[in-house]
Amino acid sequence: MLAVGRPPRGRSLDELAVPGRPQMRRFERFLAGSCVAALGLLTSQGVHATTIDVTAAAPWVMTPSLPSATVLSFDDQPLGSLPSLQFNGGSLSGSGAIENTSLLPGYAVPAGDSTPFMTVSYPSSVGSVEFFLDAPENFFGLYWGSIDIYNTIEFLNNGNPIATFSGAQVADITGLLANGDQHSATSNRYVDFNLGSNFYNEVVLSTSQFGFEVDNIAFGDPPVPVDEPDPLPVLALVTCGIAFAWRRRIYAGQDG
Repeated sequence: MLAVGRPPRGRSLDELAVPGRPQMRRFERFLAGSCVAALGLLTSQGVHATTIDVTAAAPWVMTPSLPSATVLSFDDQPLGSLPSLQFNGGSLSGSGAIENTSLLPGYAVPAGDSTPFMTVSYPSSVGSVEFFLDAPENFFGLYWGSIDIYNTIEFLNNGNPIATFSGAQVADITGLLANGDQHSATSNRYVDFNLGSNFYNEVVLSTSQFGFEVDNIAFGDPPVPVDEPDPLPVLALVTCGIAFAWRRRIYAGQDG
């Protein structure tokens, strides 16, 4: 008679029926790790695409680099306190003032600017002006007079913060100086913020000391560039697909 015994201790019937099962399990773990790595590469590509570009125009340029941007100047506004303003595309409110001369230590004419400008904040040394846009945008620009380390620009979307830049950070990025110099082109410059796939509908200009002088504020919606896909994560995903197809074929052959 044919004797039928129990499988050896510590081994399952599946392992007896399918030779090399431990090796297959190691191979499956390798596949899983490879696919996790591929997903990580794809995620890192997505994060890279949301980088905010901050650039400074050439000295004494008073307009944004985006020709289609809407530009808010203060040439037609009366001098003095500006608690609020409706403009084409949005509104602003806060502790600002429109001036065309210098009154130290409160505010100074931005170097190269011969038109009225807005100062944040006045008469108080601490304050902010908030811009609310009717539609989301991903480009912002302003002529920034006598850049100081305590000036801050914050971008938000429906009240949710996107990014904040201090005068010191902008100076580091663009090679300018945040030393408050009222005459030098290295601290009086038009600065562009291209947010790419990040869209904002609120901007807060704030300062913790006198002063924050700005002019020709611009906003717009340039096309978001589509980055070419990195071949490495794509190759990793293709490899995962081929490997899993091979795995299914192996198991199908063992079942047969």
